[in-house]
Amino acid sequence: MNKKIEIIDRIIEYGVYLYIILMFLSKGETIRSILIFGNFALWVFTLKHRKNLYLLKEPVSILCWTYLAATIVAVIFSIDPLYSLFRFKMDPLIFAALFPVIATVMSDEIRLRKTAYVCLFTAIFISGIGYYSYAFHDIPMLKPDIALMHVYHNKFAKYLNTVIPFAFLLFFVWKKPALKLVLAASAVILILALVLNTSKGGYISFFSMALIWTIYIVRKRGHNLVRLLALVVAVIIMVGTVSWFIFPDVKNRFTLKGTINDRTYVWRATTYGIKERPFLGWGYGKEIFHKNEPFENTPIKESPHNSTERAPFDDPHNTFLTLLFHQGTIGFIPYVLLILISIRTFWKEALKKEGIAGYMLVACVAVLVGNYILHAMVSLIKLRYLAVVIGLGMAAKGIGSSRQDIDSNEG
Repeated sequence: MNKKIEIIDRIIEYGVYLYIILMFLSKGETIRSILIFGNFALWVFTLKHRKNLYLLKEPVSILCWTYLAATIVAVIFSIDPLYSLFRFKMDPLIFAALFPVIATVMSDEIRLRKTAYVCLFTAIFISGIGYYSYAFHDIPMLKPDIALMHVYHNKFAKYLNTVIPFAFLLFFVWKKPALKLVLAASAVILILALVLNTSKGGYISFFSMALIWTIYIVRKRGHNLVRLLALVVAVIIMVGTVSWFIFPDVKNRFTLKGTINDRTYVWRATTYGIKERPFLGWGYGKEIFHKNEPFENTPIKESPHNSTERAPFDDPHNTFLTLLFHQGTIGFIPYVLLILISIRTFWKEALKKEGIAGYMLVACVAVLVGNYILHAMVSLIKLRYLAVVIGLGMAAKGIGSSRQDIDSNEG
């Protein structure tokens, strides 16, 4: 029976790798669904043989289940329950299927190392699509613009910043100079892609990730914080200055006005809607935001999506306001606690652990701070990507620990 479990785990493992490679593409939703729910079915089939299910009962995991339960409440009390139920089958259900599989099956040093390889490949792959589109299509910023992958530049920056921290940990894993040289060249390509992407939120997110890695290196290896920070800042300033003068599109994007004004308008409008139904929210799913009903008794009278005076807004352009609008405080509180407790838990574990597990935990913290706190203030990020990040964090946390170890520590 153990041999069969090993085979099934190997199938699930490579299913996770393939999903990470495909998860940002515009095409292939059917294949992704097969990978997600196929893996989940195999995982359920072998559930009674798993030794690390305690990972799904820890505080971070409990907050995951709590947030999903709050999402169900938002579906039940939605102003359009059928639509909200349809949307629930998208991201929340995918989160529920992805998280436990990744947290338990990937809790292995070799598998986490392979995950870093996959993230490096994914980062190069999607940035390659961006470079191709930038070179051969008439677009002012680097972003994917082909049938296989077509996304707004701000979203593309979030995608890159989701996988770059996991690829970066290979600097600590690879020892051969030739491999480090390859990784350094890849880093230049990826950082330049972010620069040419011109997403200001992407810049802030990446800088915060670099800062987190810097603090980790200082704490773990005893390097001088001031010198290391100065080096990071100097590199960022140098790249930014060179890009400013060499690539006109970067300069043009930074001199454009109006983006902040537009966002403050939609944030204010969303706040009006939140005040009308603060506890339960208006219902899960972005189409709820497009309805005029939540705004009828507010000063603006109609959804920002339907505005005739400004360009229409598809969403509130802020993850936290979106949560409050759609799910109310009942969904907002567990989500924010999930992000904050995950950061705190993963950081503490990262400082304790050595090797790939510690590096993976730092990468998770970097993504959570950069994407899910800072960039989330001006944009939305799909829940399914959060499942991968927190799942990998819990998988890394589980390495080198057991149920007996936890019980003895608590005692």
